[in-house]
Amino acid sequence: MESPEIGFATIPLASCSNALWMQPVEIIQMTSRARIDRAINSFLKGVRPPSFRNSQFWFVLGPNGELLPAKAIWALVTNISAANFNTTHAVSGLCESGYSVIDIRHSSSAKNFDDDVYHSLATPSDERKKRLASAKKLPAKELVVVERFIRNPDVVAEVLERAGGYCERCTNYAPFLRRHDSMPYLEVHHKVPLVQGGDDTVENAEALCPNCHRNAHYG
Repeated sequence: MESPEIGFATIPLASCSNALWMQPVEIIQMTSRARIDRAINSFLKGVRPPSFRNSQFWFVLGPNGELLPAKAIWALVTNISAANFNTTHAVSGLCESGYSVIDIRHSSSAKNFDDDVYHSLATPSDERKKRLASAKKLPAKELVVVERFIRNPDVVAEVLERAGGYCERCTNYAPFLRRHDSMPYLEVHHKVPLVQGGDDTVENAEALCPNCHRNAHYG
């Protein structure tokens, strides 16, 4: 099915190696993952600490990858006004409790892998072979934060039922059946992409075979 991702960034996590940057011991002792979870859930439901100001740089990852202001979350956790502690206290406390804390000043757009492949194709084969000879066999890892649309499953279900197993562009039957439920494999594509303001509606969606779906994006 069509990827809902609309943007992503590669972001380094805050280091916990020097964990307690002037973090008051009494604040650490009064916190727990349960309290932090409650604070995060409250923030997601609209609760804000007094004198709330959004973070400029430091964020903690929410349960679904949301970027939540670290200092505001810490204020809800401790019931201490954000004016009475530093951002470093919030970052340290959240990090020590096992949460992923991010400094967006060090974020960078992920490289376009397709562009890298085109660049590689444009170089002579012997140069590629030299690079491959010294390349690491195990790839490096990076944290990727993704902003995505929350799509309506009823739209997908209606479009798949309308298609009846046939691609709505080439009209061929689905190329295979899905292993786990034996349904014809088709991918639901938005005619006007969501990232361009398209509606998540049955009228703006079509069921495509993988070839036609790739052609819709890259053809």
